[in-house]
Amino acid sequence: MLDSELIGAGDLAEGSVWRVVTIAAGWLLLLFVGAYLITPASVLTLVIEDLGVTEATAAALVSMPQVAATVIGIPVGIYLDRVDTRTIIPVAAVVLLVGSVGDWVAASGGYVPLLIGSRLFAGVGMFVLWVVSINVASSTFPPARRATATSVIISGYPAGYALGQLSAPRLAAVVGWPGVFPTFGAAVLVSSLVLYTAVGRVSRYRVSTSPISLAGFKRVLSNRNVWMVVAVTFLGYSLYMVFNSWMPTYITRRFGVSLAESGAFVALFPAVGILARPTGGWLSDTVLARRRRPVFAASFVGATVLAAGMLYSTTIAVLVAVLVLAGVFIQLQIGLMYQSIQEFVDPSAAGTVVSIASVAGWLGSFVAPVVAGELVDTAGTYAALFPLAIVLGVLGALTVWRMAESGATATPG
Repeated sequence: MLDSELIGAGDLAEGSVWRVVTIAAGWLLLLFVGAYLITPASVLTLVIEDLGVTEATAAALVSMPQVAATVIGIPVGIYLDRVDTRTIIPVAAVVLLVGSVGDWVAASGGYVPLLIGSRLFAGVGMFVLWVVSINVASSTFPPARRATATSVIISGYPAGYALGQLSAPRLAAVVGWPGVFPTFGAAVLVSSLVLYTAVGRVSRYRVSTSPISLAGFKRVLSNRNVWMVVAVTFLGYSLYMVFNSWMPTYITRRFGVSLAESGAFVALFPAVGILARPTGGWLSDTVLARRRRPVFAASFVGATVLAAGMLYSTTIAVLVAVLVLAGVFIQLQIGLMYQSIQEFVDPSAAGTVVSIASVAGWLGSFVAPVVAGELVDTAGTYAALFPLAIVLGVLGALTVWRMAESGATATPG
């Protein structure tokens, strides 16, 4: 795992500048990764019509990269704990770009199996870029600021969701919806080169000399606290993706607005994460003296109450206002998850547990939209989305109630 070391005052000042550049570059990288990932949801109606697939199948296309992450996540995390991850950044970006070009070819020809395969392939690159970005954030700041730094860098991801929801329908009008995939894939490659350069200049960045051992990995798997954070992560991302994947279609069908207009409304839901995710990290680090559980609890309870409010919203203005507020609450904990889970293990296992938490998040991101689609098909109404969200929120709050505190008692790594 990456760690930090004290250096001279002059180098420290220069290092501070490059830490800022590194966080900014990582933020941009995750911006375009998020935009690529959410693209099918942003043009879901077009996907259904052009490919002739069901709503559940179309929604599953959104989550194919998460399926790949679920399969390769833990081995990749162990590998990243043992190497200098800087060299992996552009390689992973190339993998995503190749997958996005495959998406374009498959979608243009109407080859659904090939489209599924190319999305899976791109998911390998997506997952590596995600884990490396979190590792960079946590390794370049002291313990008292790591939750904030991690939350800041991954706030690029919801910004990417917002970018995708807002711009994909408009890009589709110019290059066709299949052409949106390689557009974002190329942007990922360019931003990865910027991050690669910046990470090489961060003075606190170095490779650990004590990678995770087999015994250490077994301790991770037997750690109850790790699995509680994994459960929180699964439920949090499931709740997040129920809204993020299906709300554009829900608003279009319920209120009769265009896909572009509904995409603009729903873009606000992930967009508030640009502020909500860093706010959650800052509240935990600064206001709550590195306690994590109060933020997790507020996130789930607030989102549950607001999901109930959306169920009874009768106007688009009220629905969008409540949706945006729900986006704030849900995303307070995203970012904090990845810092909290590292605080329960030895620093040599940090990359591994980040990968485990990420796999849980991707799994939730895949399962929730598909389950929601099946509920909609079975119930015959999109209102079925909201009871599902309420159940997820209640389960999340109960899990937080049973979990231990990590940050306030953690030993600085």
